[in-house]
Amino acid sequence: MPGKWIVGGLAVVAAGIGYYHYEIRQVEQKLDDMAQMLEPLGTLHYGAVKIGLSGELHVDRLLFEPRSTAIGRTRAERITLETGNLWQLLRLRHTLDARRLPRQLGFAVNGLTLPPGLATGAQDGIPALWLDTAGCGAYQAAPADDLLAALGYRDIPLDMSIRYRLEEDQNRLTVHSTFGMGPLGLGTSTAHFNIQAASNRARDLAPALMTTSLQSMTVDYEDRGYYPALMELCAAEMDMEHRDYLKHHQAAWVEAWEPLGLQPGPLMVEAYGHFIQEPRGYSVRIGPIDNPALLWPGLDSPTQWLRQVETSLNVAGRPFGRIDLRPITPRPGRLAATPNTGWNATPALPSDSARPPQTARDSVIALNTLGEHIGRNLQITLADGRARNGELLEIHEGHIRVRRRIGSGYIVMPIALKDISEVHSLQ
Repeated sequence: MPGKWIVGGLAVVAAGIGYYHYEIRQVEQKLDDMAQMLEPLGTLHYGAVKIGLSGELHVDRLLFEPRSTAIGRTRAERITLETGNLWQLLRLRHTLDARRLPRQLGFAVNGLTLPPGLATGAQDGIPALWLDTAGCGAYQAAPADDLLAALGYRDIPLDMSIRYRLEEDQNRLTVHSTFGMGPLGLGTSTAHFNIQAASNRARDLAPALMTTSLQSMTVDYEDRGYYPALMELCAAEMDMEHRDYLKHHQAAWVEAWEPLGLQPGPLMVEAYGHFIQEPRGYSVRIGPIDNPALLWPGLDSPTQWLRQVETSLNVAGRPFGRIDLRPITPRPGRLAATPNTGWNATPALPSDSARPPQTARDSVIALNTLGEHIGRNLQITLADGRARNGELLEIHEGHIRVRRRIGSGYIVMPIALKDISEVHSLQ
């Protein structure tokens, strides 16, 4: 009798190992198919494919080498599909074929390294970046690539994930996401939704998600060295003591909201001052919201959204109440917003992505003649291929200063002449 149990146990183990290798081979075949599809663009390499006992499917050491030498390599140390347990992973294909939503599913990328300029190039001019650099001299509103290089960062590995969990009774959905930038910082968010669905079938969940209510959403930021390094760099740039620069930056930070037609309230200013004194992290809580799908379309400004939604701000464990951003009318004579402070304001200058195509009669403006074009709207193409459209304000010490439209306001950003490939007129 014991011999039969041993033989039966060995048979089960052998079957499990066989199925394990079968699933791995299926994934490898899909990756090979993807590599073949990408062959005209470049070569896709991957390392080991593994299955974890907790229901994770790992693909290690992905590398994409494009054929074009103008584009760098893209690497990822590991890509992971998470299902919660091994049984759910093995049944995942069957669950999806039955048009059911898995109870738990997640996707994560660890150690992602993008080609230079691709990870940060799209961030030039976004409010978060020029709020961070307010009052920082030549680095104010500088391109993200230049700023990070000045801070000594290069090839920053990105870690990101998103996962959800649907409770057994289909009445609660939790969505969790993370975004880490190596030594810079880590952002996380967790949202809890109340839904009423008869089952986890797509036909039942789809209408339920349209009327779901947000119970709460928490967004956390953990600083890993970005803000202390930035404050130190800017203090040196401005030739100020660290304490004096923090006061200077806080005042400039308040003014930097004006192009958006916003002014932070006293508690917001105090909270930011508390944060930059000892940058550890902060937390924002939003909700509850009865029906986000109905609330969002009826809003036309951030302040209207903040008035109608419950929010709370916490910095390093200290509560600072609601997020307080107030609408203002920019003072005359400032490079500020137009009276229309809506989110969908029409830009006064052509965007980089919607600029008119060049024609044969468009002449290139020589860099040594830029002084003759002060006050004109220009299309500036950088050496790395990115475009910067804006009004030329001045030329000073190897840099030009360009006023660019961002949302309903403007920012002024410096561009080094050595970084410019060519310039065309937009007028």
